[in-house]
Amino acid sequence: DRFHELLAKTEVFEHFLQKKLPNVKRYGLEGSESIVVLLDQLIFEATQHGIVDIVAGLSHRGRMSILANLLEYPQDEMLRKLRGGSEFSDESPHSGDMLVDLAKPATLRYPGVESPVNVDVLWNACHLESGMPVGMGKSRTKDINIARAQNRRSHTIGDHVLSVSLHGDSSFAGQGIVAESLGMSGLAHFTNGGTVHVVINNQVGYTTPASHTRTTRYASDIAKFADIPIIHVNGDYPEELARAARTAVAYRQKFRKASTKSFGKCAVGNDGACDVVIDVWTFRKRGHNELDEPAFTQPAMYKRINSRKSIPVTYEDRLIASGELTKE
Repeated sequence: DRFHELLAKTEVFEHFLQKKLPNVKRYGLEGSESIVVLLDQLIFEATQHGIVDIVAGLSHRGRMSILANLLEYPQDEMLRKLRGGSEFSDESPHSGDMLVDLAKPATLRYPGVESPVNVDVLWNACHLESGMPVGMGKSRTKDINIARAQNRRSHTIGDHVLSVSLHGDSSFAGQGIVAESLGMSGLAHFTNGGTVHVVINNQVGYTTPASHTRTTRYASDIAKFADIPIIHVNGDYPEELARAARTAVAYRQKFRKASTKSFGKCAVGNDGACDVVIDVWTFRKRGHNELDEPAFTQPAMYKRINSRKSIPVTYEDRLIASGELTKE
């Protein structure tokens, strides 16, 4: 089972880093491991619609796990970076980027899919949401360039490239660049055919509960002003996240409208966007980073979190109970 394998690898990876490098701020994915399943399904579903390129803007939260366990980032290079080294060789004059802004292109292959899919991970200051507009622009440019290279006289924006953008719940609700980007997403000269936004909603921003960070009920409510559909899903259930991914891609593919009749002019009209938001309700096992003690500021929340099993273990127990997996 691919879901079980991804979840198990993610949990082992996080446990290894916590044991060997406990003083490194890696912003781990513990409590939100099912995000890896969601991203995997988004990429796979995109290939079923002829998408050949993914432009991915990742968040701080879980970046190491996503790169290592899904996007095949070389783990020896990652460990070098985690230990304070650079992503460049010793002979390079470059010092490298912050650990949590690490990026590297990946090429993924899926069983039954003839062509590989390229995943272009953005270098971005992710907690500032700068990757969101960059991803919109880069995916649009890539898509038009692919159509030009194929000498297509007419195509719909987003035929070849999908933009996927990960957000923290507080940054999605609080950063003004989010509203600006959503407001431009349907304009003819800016649309990329639709971005799938994934909100990793661990219900606390740094040390602040949701009730003190926003007026709206949901972190994703800012998307409502642009008539963007929002899918709320429980991160405890990986199969439901996979269903949400399939629904999001299918919606985007069916309803995007902007097409370019010639490459000298952009589409006319402001109905070209077809963004979708997936609001994943989950939790954060540790603090904002691994050096914080979250029980100081959220004692009741972390009493419940520390008393429960992890998402990978819970999912494994369900597979064993249903007979799809054995303990051996």
